[in-house]
Amino acid sequence: MTHNLRKLSLLGLATLAAVTFTAAQETAAWEAYIAQDPYLSKHRGQYAQRNALFLPFVKRMDLSLAQDLAHSMAGQRHGFQFRIDILNFGNLLNHNWGVSKQVVSTSPLTNPAADANGALSYRMRVINGKLMDHTYDQTASVTSDTYRFQITLKYLFN
Repeated sequence: MTHNLRKLSLLGLATLAAVTFTAAQETAAWEAYIAQDPYLSKHRGQYAQRNALFLPFVKRMDLSLAQDLAHSMAGQRHGFQFRIDILNFGNLLNHNWGVSKQVVSTSPLTNPAADANGALSYRMRVINGKLMDHTYDQTASVTSDTYRFQITLKYLFN
């Protein structure tokens, strides 16, 4: 797929999901889509290479605090360990940290359709009633994309 607008022929009107977009709206959306994506904007007018799309690197850090409490009774040592783990601690500090992303669609343009002259025409992909305008969405995983607390109490004996 080429990313050069001179080779991109959009239909005059595209009606999908009861929403009508003009060729100017689709062209503006395509330009905005290329501009927001670092790979596409850098390789404008070229074919996208295989495996060129990488998910952004996710950095997560966990914090663990532990306190040992010991007491001797009748010559025996008895103890407790209180521990608190904060999983994905960075997300507790900033809601944008430690959040993974997923690709919205690997094909922002729909399959081409030929007009009467045989020229191929493309349309921008419509998602939820609007033209696709970004490459990545945040995942909606509660178990890995949000911070969590885990509290442990251990009884230690020997």
